[in-house]
Amino acid sequence: MENTSEKKDKNSVKKPLKHICIGLVAHVDAGKTTLSEGMLYLSGQIRNMGRVDHGDTFLDSYETERERGLTIFSKQAEFIWNDTSITILDTPGHVDFSAEM
Repeated sequence: MENTSEKKDKNSVKKPLKHICIGLVAHVDAGKTTLSEGMLYLSGQIRNMGRVDHGDTFLDSYETERERGLTIFSKQAEFIWNDTSITILDTPGHVDFSAEM
C-alpha cells in the first residue's frame, strides 16, 4: 500500500506550462530597466520597485550603472506569471554599450 499523502504533495506543486524569453532592446532612456523592474515587482520577485534615477534598481547592480543612471551590462531575471515562466533580458540602450546586446 502506498502513502497517498506523499503523492498528493508532489502533485500539488504547480509547474509552469510554458516558458517565454523576452529581450528588451530599445534606445537609451526608453524605459527598458523600468519595465523590467515593474514586471519583477508585480510578480513578487522583488519587494521594492527601484528607480533608475534614484540608483536603486535590482537589475542595474554595478556601481557605475547606478552612478550614471544607465545600463552598461545586459542582465537577466526570471519570474513566473500565470503558469508561464518568463525570462527577461534587460539590455543597454546607449550605443557605446551595444556590444552587450
